[in-house]
Amino acid sequence: MKKVLSSVIVAVMVIVSACSALAADWPTKTVNVILPYGAGGDTDTYCRQLFQRVSKVTGQTFVVINEQGGSGMVAAMDVMNKPADGYTLLFNHTGASLVQEATGMADFSYTTDFENCCTVAIDETYSLVAISPEGEYKQYSKGWKSLADMIAYAKENPGKVRYSTVFGSITEYVGTVLENQAGVEFDKINVGTSAGERMAAMLGGQVDLLAANYMQFKDYIEKGDLVCLGVMSKQRVPGINHPTFTELGYDKVVNAKKYEVKFPKGTDKAIVNKLAEICRQIVLEDKSYAEVLGVYFAQPFYRDAEQMNREDPEEVKALAKEFTADLN
Repeated sequence: MKKVLSSVIVAVMVIVSACSALAADWPTKTVNVILPYGAGGDTDTYCRQLFQRVSKVTGQTFVVINEQGGSGMVAAMDVMNKPADGYTLLFNHTGASLVQEATGMADFSYTTDFENCCTVAIDETYSLVAISPEGEYKQYSKGWKSLADMIAYAKENPGKVRYSTVFGSITEYVGTVLENQAGVEFDKINVGTSAGERMAAMLGGQVDLLAANYMQFKDYIEKGDLVCLGVMSKQRVPGINHPTFTELGYDKVVNAKKYEVKFPKGTDKAIVNKLAEICRQIVLEDKSYAEVLGVYFAQPFYRDAEQMNREDPEEVKALAKEFTADLN
């Protein structure tokens, strides 16, 4: 029996040693980074900028693959079904994933059905805009110059304010929270999932309200074509001179999108930790990476897998509680 047990222990040690060696050499070939959104947006930019730098460190190519559909769930399920060999990973953000989990829209868990690797950025600039009554697209304006104007109109015209919604994402969540905290009702319309599609619908008069990261409509606001009704952060974001919803009396209308890296469940922890350490150095030490994020008013923000494993499920619980309360 002792000989058999000894043989088993030796075999296990050999396997562990082999796995550790493979992790040390990782990556030895191209790594596919699955991105649930289209090219050109903030998430796409953050992802490509990060993995360009990871490629330089590792000497291997990290190919970003834009895989849209199902508000990000198609890409997530694709990664879940890939071999856990370290050569496929998911780059997404909590603005969609945790809401989908909290509302039960996803029939899987973003927090437990993947190997969390790290968090690499945070964006607290989610804002609500409307067509300006004085700009190029004023024919589509409702005349609103402030959040108070919009809410007053919405109360007088229940269900008439058309709100651009990507169902199962943060747009649906913050829209629902605002409806209930302000005592209004929107006509929620899905005009597309990409920032470009939603912006085109706004400028074409298909919707009255659009919520997205501030950088998506910064130029239109500065030109006077759009009016920023409020920023969904707890405090003012440096560089954005517009009031927050908290300042305006709607303290529940807040959102912080955290951008995360995940592997398929079961991926060797040594591989996960190796990439996490590379990303940590980029996020905390690479000034050029911080400058790229700064263009979008986002910031470097690092969390390791342990923090994500602890904090993301708590955020899901909080979102589920808030969403349920707002629906009742």
